[in-house]
Amino acid sequence: MFANVNEFVKIYKEEEQYVKVVFITIENHLAMLVQNFKKYFLDDDKLVASYEWVRDSFRTTLESLSAAEEEIFIEFTASDEIQREFSNKSLFEFWAGVDDAFSPLKTRTFRILLLYYCEAGFSAVAASKTKYRSRLIIDKELRVAICNKNLLLKNFAIRDRPEVVTNNY
Repeated sequence: MFANVNEFVKIYKEEEQYVKVVFITIENHLAMLVQNFKKYFLDDDKLVASYEWVRDSFRTTLESLSAAEEEIFIEFTASDEIQREFSNKSLFEFWAGVDDAFSPLKTRTFRILLLYYCEAGFSAVAASKTKYRSRLIIDKELRVAICNKNLLLKNFAIRDRPEVVTNNY
């Protein structure tokens, strides 16, 4: 696009009014794009901050809770046993193992995590389809693209050489 603008400026240098009109049009178009992007895509900092409690509930606070949910959240973050479990498990395993006493938090978390995994899967499909020009059947490629690579490595190591397996996976 900018190469075309440069050629346009060289050709119509004498007629500066056309050049100004083109530059104003480009500026207006870019300003409109910025407005539309802000409308459809939230500010990254705000989005990350709003989901930070899922990744580490013990260092952040959860906003927009009812009084009952707030009490559950305080009780949840105060538990030393839960903090130990959090440090020893993956994020999904941790939240899957949370007691039913904290059901509102668990439900809210799974909505976020499942949405994240669905979006990751969709992105993997889009990338695979683009890479192979939409000619592939995506079943196997999708499974490889969204699976947990550490788990695959561990299963592979256990199957082929169980004596070598360590807890590094």
